[in-house]
Order: sequence, then structure tokens, then C-alpha cells
Amino acid sequence: MLLKIPAFVEYTQVLIDDLNGDIFLNSLYGAIISGIGYGLVYRARGTSGGSDILARILNHWRGISMTQSYLIVDTAVILSAGFVFGWKEALYAMIALYVSGLVAETVLEGGGTVRTAMIVTAKPDEVSTRIIDEMIRGVTYLEGKGGYTKNSRPVLYCVLNRSEIATLKSIVNEIDPEAFMVIGVAHEALGEGFKPLKGR
Repeated sequence: MLLKIPAFVEYTQVLIDDLNGDIFLNSLYGAIISGIGYGLVYRARGTSGGSDILARILNHWRGISMTQSYLIVDTAVILSAGFVFGWKEALYAMIALYVSGLVAETVLEGGGTVRTAMIVTAKPDEVSTRIIDEMIRGVTYLEGKGGYTKNSRPVLYCVLNRSEIATLKSIVNEIDPEAFMVIGVAHEALGEGFKPLKGR
């Protein structure tokens, strides 16, 4: 009787045969494949029936992200296994776990991370005009008040791609070298200038 095996399983079997004996590359490829699988499962708000059940409990009970919960639980398992199977294998398992977590997080939350910037400056109008005209990015004015001076002043907020941060720093430094700026990371930006909001 012939077994019908999906093409992907057949391909991975060929890949495994090619990597036979190379523990590092086996760990790496295994981490990537399992990370994609875990990411899809987490995205559907499910579990694989293994240690990620505990990760889901941590996520719900303590509010820890799924990928961090997954890392905490599996790290404990790997460290325990190190006493039995040896620390060399445990180290490779830790590398595979870390890479798998990164891949799962990318699948779960998307790889299109963007940067956010909050700018406190004495020349908000000049800075916002340059950002709008030269970078073609929107700027939002937020109401801010200094905790020490008690003076009110606007705080500029804008969302950019990672490659645009250097340009933003240059503009702010040129207009107001005394400005205060905080650069943050956002997992996703939806709306004008970024991914469409429709259908999300």
C-alpha cells in the first residue's frame, strides 16, 4: 500500500538527509520550521498540546506574551534535560528555542516593525513642517506639561520606517539641538502611509 505524503514533508525529509550529522544546522532549520508552526498555532489562539499549554496559562494568568511564556517554559525543560543528555545538546536546544521564538513572534505579530518618535522641542512648528514636507510623514501634536517646570508645550508624535530615523534625527538636530526625542518600536502601523486598515 502506497502512502500519500505531502510534498512539504517529502522536501523536509530530503533536507534532513542532506544535513545528517550537522547538529548546528539541524537545530537551526528545526527551529525555523517549528517557529513557523508555533506562530500559526498561536495566531489562531490555540496550542500544540505540548508545553505551550503551560505557556498559554502563563499568558492568561500573568499577561506575559505568548512567545516569552513559551521561552520560559521550554527553557526550564531544556535545563532539566541538560542533566540527563549533556550540556552540549542542551546548548544547541537553547539556540534552537531562541530562534524558534523569534520566528514564532514574527509570524504571530508580523515582521513589519515600525518606529515611533516623540519629540519635545521649543520649535514644534518648524520641526513638524520639515517632517511633513521632506519626509512626507504625518505629525500629531500631543499636549504635554513638564513635571519640573510645569510649563505646557506640545509633544510631536510621528510613525516612520526604520530607514527614516536617521533623517528625522538630522532634521531635529538642525532645527533645535536642545530638543528631547524618544524613539520607540511598534509591531505594526495601519492606515495612511502604511498597511491598509481595511479588512484587518
